[in-house]
Amino acid sequence: MICVNAVLFDYDDTLIDAREARDNARRAVVDFLSLVSGLNKSHVLDTVMNIERQMEVIGQFNRRVWFREVASVLGIRLSDHEVNELVKTYWDSWRSGSKLFSDVLPTLAKLRRCGLRLGIITNTDGEPGLKRDRIRKDGVYELFDLVIIAGDDTKHVKPHPEPFMKALQVLDMRGNEVIYIGDNVSIDVPGAKAAGMRVGIINRYNAVDPGINNYKDVRPDFIIQSLTELLQLIGC
Repeated sequence: MICVNAVLFDYDDTLIDAREARDNARRAVVDFLSLVSGLNKSHVLDTVMNIERQMEVIGQFNRRVWFREVASVLGIRLSDHEVNELVKTYWDSWRSGSKLFSDVLPTLAKLRRCGLRLGIITNTDGEPGLKRDRIRKDGVYELFDLVIIAGDDTKHVKPHPEPFMKALQVLDMRGNEVIYIGDNVSIDVPGAKAAGMRVGIINRYNAVDPGINNYKDVRPDFIIQSLTELLQLIGC
């Protein structure tokens, strides 16, 4: 059994099932760009997803930057107004598909009854205040003792250790008193480990290699399929 005093979580794809939200948002962007350019939707979608991956690797979450790069690759000229409208359409479409995983609320309630502090450490959406607003609108903001938006509340985004160190300062705890749960090994493990936290990866979409020993430089402490397993691990 793992003894801890606090459990911190990533947000999208950890607490929030963002698959439909992400698909909705991408589709809205593709529809817009295909309409203004006459380009094949499949080609536009491939470009959008490729740029998305590139931007996430470098820690760039500002969708204005994303969509300007997509337009550049596709040879499309977009005005500032069109880019702003595209960003609004993207996030409006995202919200329409965003939903909590079914195990989230029961798990948070059980962890609270067990006397544990709860928190979120998640990367910015690239628009100051947007991620915090999303968490509030999803109805879970008040369930947490702290919410740190890396890139808004800190200079650095994950996987840098700064957001995790800030959380420890707010909680007034040492790293070994805290578990962090995320969904992405390369983004969620390094910073939390550097802060001394135990790190679990939740394999929501069966896309994570389940063999812990297969990870070398960024090895999680455990991999789970649901938050119910987390409760079992910490004896709550």
